[in-house]
This record gives sequence, structure tokens and C-alpha cells, in this order.
Amino acid sequence: MPALNPIVVALLAIGYGIVKFVVDQAAISAYPWCDHPTHCYDYVEELSESLDPDVHPCDNFYEHVCGNWERRHPLMDSGQFELLTGRVQAFFFDVLDDPPDPSLPASVKRSILGYQSCLQVYEDRRDDMKVLFDVFKKFNFEWPSLSLPPNFDALDFLLGLPLDYGLATPFVLTPKPYLKTDRRYGLALTITLSGDSDTTFSIDSIRRCISASALSTSTQAVSWTSVAERITGVFRDLASSFVQLLTIRRLTQAYSTVFALANDTGDYATLEDWLRVINKHLPRDRQIDKDEAVLTFVSIGTLLREVLHFTKRSGHVDLALFGGWNIISHVYAGASYPLLECLYPGLAYLASALGCEELTNEVASYALGWLLSERLQLSHTIAATNRTWQAVRTATQENFGKLSWLDASTAAAAVKHTSELISVIAQPEHLNSLPELDNFYDYLPEFTPPFLQSWLMATQRRSDKYKRLLREDANVTVHREDITLPMTTPNAYYMPLYHIMAIPPAIMLSPFMSDKVSPVVNYGAMGKILGHELTHSFDPSFSNLTRTGEAATWYTSKSMANFLKRLQCVRMQLDKATGNILHAVLALSETFADTAGQEKAYLAFKTLSNQQGILGYSPEQLFFIAGCFPFCAPNPYHFQLESLYPARALRCNLPASNEKHFAQAFKCRPGTWFNTASRCEFHDT
Repeated sequence: MPALNPIVVALLAIGYGIVKFVVDQAAISAYPWCDHPTHCYDYVEELSESLDPDVHPCDNFYEHVCGNWERRHPLMDSGQFELLTGRVQAFFFDVLDDPPDPSLPASVKRSILGYQSCLQVYEDRRDDMKVLFDVFKKFNFEWPSLSLPPNFDALDFLLGLPLDYGLATPFVLTPKPYLKTDRRYGLALTITLSGDSDTTFSIDSIRRCISASALSTSTQAVSWTSVAERITGVFRDLASSFVQLLTIRRLTQAYSTVFALANDTGDYATLEDWLRVINKHLPRDRQIDKDEAVLTFVSIGTLLREVLHFTKRSGHVDLALFGGWNIISHVYAGASYPLLECLYPGLAYLASALGCEELTNEVASYALGWLLSERLQLSHTIAATNRTWQAVRTATQENFGKLSWLDASTAAAAVKHTSELISVIAQPEHLNSLPELDNFYDYLPEFTPPFLQSWLMATQRRSDKYKRLLREDANVTVHREDITLPMTTPNAYYMPLYHIMAIPPAIMLSPFMSDKVSPVVNYGAMGKILGHELTHSFDPSFSNLTRTGEAATWYTSKSMANFLKRLQCVRMQLDKATGNILHAVLALSETFADTAGQEKAYLAFKTLSNQQGILGYSPEQLFFIAGCFPFCAPNPYHFQLESLYPARALRCNLPASNEKHFAQAFKCRPGTWFNTASRCEFHDT
């Protein structure tokens, strides 16, 4: 599971938006008689059918665990993660289609009604783009248009529109929890692209889809091919500028100021311009000055200047065209049936369901997560996940002081760092109270057609609510996890700087969690996930800032040098396994998290007593098998050169080869790959 870094996701542009959520239909067709995520999964049977006893674990651990998995799932062209995703989505779509029970919390009922209202765009063949175009008119432009009125303000479009509605122009300036205190919100600036070069930003897709929908209602005579070329031109220039900046500076999230951002944009957007635009959209008693802190990414001001620079030659017409399309291609599921059919021919209904879930998630993510947990009856599983997390955290903290390569001050700081990690397991702790959940989402409207109008009302109300909190108030408590975190997709992630680990309820299912087998399985599978995310918080790329955003490190130089040697060991190991040094560098963070994460899980596992194995395996053997089983997939040795993840087989084999207890458990011969003296170890297990 990755450390969540929205700007990387956005600007790589591959798979971002609805396409990344499109369920592999094979994942559903593999279980035509039952798509329930818990009722359809017998862990012992699934594992038994996947194992290949002809392959010894010490020869190839992945093949021993997953050698027959494809035979069990012949229709799958992807793995366990994708299979679980498909089954969760199929189940949750059924839940969201049902009329809301009157006894549900108000926020949950409104979320369901919001999703259903959005789905009516497809079912009733609606085209409600006029709602969005009316918002555009507030910022003095029509879309699409090859000319702009004299009063069009490029910076107001780029920053003011998202500040009011949260829409990506592609820049997104919004109020977010201020990390230096728990008594106010602050401003945050990021960038989000709503699609990819193959679908939403291809010339052919743009040309066809504009002419096929209400997007073509401009009063001007417009060449749709010309519009498409200009939009994709900005897309290419933006991506190119980002890549150039990325090679010069590390991509780091930190606090800047309005003054510093204005220095970056120079004459293209002066300090006076920044203050004028931002304060125009804030209450009179919440006006800011040049010293106002802004949570952002290093170089984003320079990137904004580049966008203003290369769109200035068109009088910013290209900026309005591109920004408008970026917004349209994000909200299309709740706005336009013709656009749905055009962008995803043959998959419009599925794209509608997934897109509507995503739009609803943006305004009510924890309400949807609560609904999924309640319908899957996950209370016992959530409690077990919390117990597993407490065991992993405690065992890890106790181990820091025993590490020979960490000095005492670094070990003490590591314990503190772990204690300060905020764990969102199914739901933020303060939102477990239903009245608090409803109060948190008090900005949700009743959601009546047109959906897009209600959705924009929700985003505007939310923005207005948090603008009021831009000043510190001793009577207000702000939680840094009061942000949108997806809870209905099987995943887990760590958010740097925020120092949040999120474990959505959607991943608390087999093969990661099961209340029908030994707890050893939970410690081996979910424990490894928890250890993985905790390990991300120790990544050198993320541990050079305090949780309040100040530049600092709690490693001594000696401990850091020892740490980097161990990371180098993992990199060399991955390089040797793949024969590709570039991939070894790019996938180092995830491989490190896999290795050290399994070590952390093992420390917790050793605190269990009187456990039983299954299928003839000892508890210790089962621990390692459970950690590998979720990575079963077709083409397990394939990896993409520029991927941040190693091949799935390596996500089993590399951590196992680095764990001496694996060699002991399976009696691997000394000197073999799984019992080597040159292990990459981070914990004394």
C-alpha cells in the first residue's frame, strides 16, 4: 500500500479518475452465484486450493503459496486485491441501490440519496451541464469558447473557483485542518488532473464528446478539433513542466506562505493579486495577509507561474478550455449521460455507478464507510484489527530500544513518532458517535435532481463551513483526519506530514482478515499491512518534517547512516532480483515497507500464545503463508519499469528471504536464497 501522495497520483495521470475505479468484470463474473465479500469466502478452502505442495517453500515461497491460484480463478486477469475490490463494489452497489432505512443516521441517508440521485443521470438520460456552466459564468467565462471577456481573471479562475466549490482547475485551493494546532483550519494548495492521456485527455475523445453532448451549446462557431488540440496542448505543457521541476527539486509537502507563493509566480500573479483573489472568497472577518501559511508542495508556485505563462499567449483562452474540461471530466457521472456514453462506450452504466460513488465519497467518505461496515457487520473484525494494530505498535516500540544500529536518542524518538501516528481504522475515533458523524456532515443537502446542483451545494457549504474556521478558536477542536479519505475501496495508506495511517473497512475482509480461522492469519496478513504502513512513516523521504510541518529530523547522523545502509541492502537485493537498477530505486520505498513491515508483524505475532495452525502448517509457518497469500495473481513476476511496486511474487519472496524465522520455520538449508547470511534486517526479531 502506498504512502498517499496526491500530486504524484495526479500528474502521472495514469489511472487517475474513474478509470482506476472501473471494476475488472472478471472479478465479478468469477463469482456469478455469490458476490458477498464475507459469505462467499472460505479462507481454508481458498488457501488449500491455491497451495502447490510440489514446490518447497525454501525453493520458491510464492509458488508454494500461490502456485495453483490461477487454476482456482481461471477468469481472473488480475489478483487477490482486484478480486476483493470487485466483490466489495458489487456488494456495495446493491446496498446503495436500496431505499435508505429510516433508522439510519441522517448523514448516511443523505449519502445514499445522493448516490441514487447521481445514478439518475444515467437512468433518466439526463444532461445537466448547464448547472456547471452557470458556475463558470460567475467567473466570467463560457465553455467552450475561443475568446474571453475583458473581465476574465485567470488567477480568480484558478484559485477562487476551487476555494468556493473544491473543483480542480487543475489547482485546488481549499481549507484543510491546520497541522500546527488543533484549533483551526488553514489553506492548502495542490493540483489534480481528472483523467489520463488515453481517455479524457485524448484529442479524439474530447472532440467526439463535446460534439455529442450539451457541451456543444456555445453561441460561438467553434471547431471541436481545435478545442481538443488546445486542451491537450495545455495537458502536455503542464506534464512537461512538472517533470522538469521534479528533476530539480524533491516533491515535498510543507508549509509555505502567500508571500512566498507570490514570489514564485512573479509578475504573472503578484502578491496583490493573490491577496485580492483569496480575500474576495473569504468572509470579511476572515481576511488573510501575506504571512498566511499555505500547506502545499514545493515548486507548486513555480508550476502555477508556468501555467499562466504558456497560456498567456492565447489570452488565457487555453487555460479556461483546459480547466473547464478538467472539471467536466471529473463530474461527468453526475452531470451528463451523453458524456458517460461517449467516454466509456459499452461501460456507461458501470462508469456511472463508480463515478457516482466517487462523487458521493468526496462529500461524505466516512458516512459511506460507516454504511459499508454496518452492512457487512464488521464490528468484530474492526475490533480484531484494532487489537492487531495495538500489538504491532507496542511490539515495534519495545523493539526500538533493542536495535544495535539505533542509538538511545533515536530509539526514544522512534517510540514517540510511533505513538503520535493517528490510526484511522474503519472510521476516525471521534466520528464513531453517530451524532458526531451527522454533525460533521451537516453541510449535506437533501439531494434532489439535478444531482450536480445538490452536489455543488454540498461542496460550497462545506467550504463556507471551513472558511469560518480559518482563525484559531479555543472552543473548537479540529482533527487532522477531518479530510476526505476513501473508505470503500480495499486499500491502506499512510499520509506523510499528516502522519495518518488509514485502514478502510473494505480491506478488513478475507484474505486479510477472517474471524473463522486462527488469529495467526490476521497477524500474518493484516499485521503485515499495518506494519507496512507504519514503516512508511520511517521512510527518509517522509521523516524530515515534524507532524506540524517544521523541517527537522529525529535521527542522529550515526543512526541515519546505519539506516541508509540497510535501505541500500534492500535496493541491491531488488536490483539483483529484477536486473533493473532504475526499478530497484523506484520500488525501494514499497519493498522496504514490505520487508520491515513483515518484521513488525512478526514481533506482534510472537506475543500470541497457544495458537493453532491449519492444513498441517505450524502457527509460525501459517503466519508467513498468510502474509503472502493476498499477493496471489496472474503474471506474478511481471513488473512495470517505472512502477513504484515490485512484482507480486517478490512481495512474498523478498520479505521472507530477509526473515531468519522463515528459514527456521520451513527448515531452509543454509546458504540458499531463503537462508542467506546477507539478509536486509531492520528489527531484531
